[in-house]
Amino acid sequence: NRHTRVEKIYINVNEHNFTYVRFSNGKEKILEYPYEIGDSISKKKNDSIEYIFRNGNVIKYNMLEYYRKAYEKKL
Repeated sequence: NRHTRVEKIYINVNEHNFTYVRFSNGKEKILEYPYEIGDSISKKKNDSIEYIFRNGNVIKYNMLEYYRKAYEKKL
């Protein structure tokens, strides 16, 4: 299992000014989902579903479904 928290959301001037997110585990990536600072994220290894805990609510984010829909828009 992977559990982390969103620590910072920022513009990365070294990466063409894309919006990046930094997690409490030290990882950084392009902001693909509208995370908010303080969100707790849980994801099982090899699972496409992330669970985002925000203000007492659980948001289920299926990354595979998100990318499938984005790909279909390009066709």
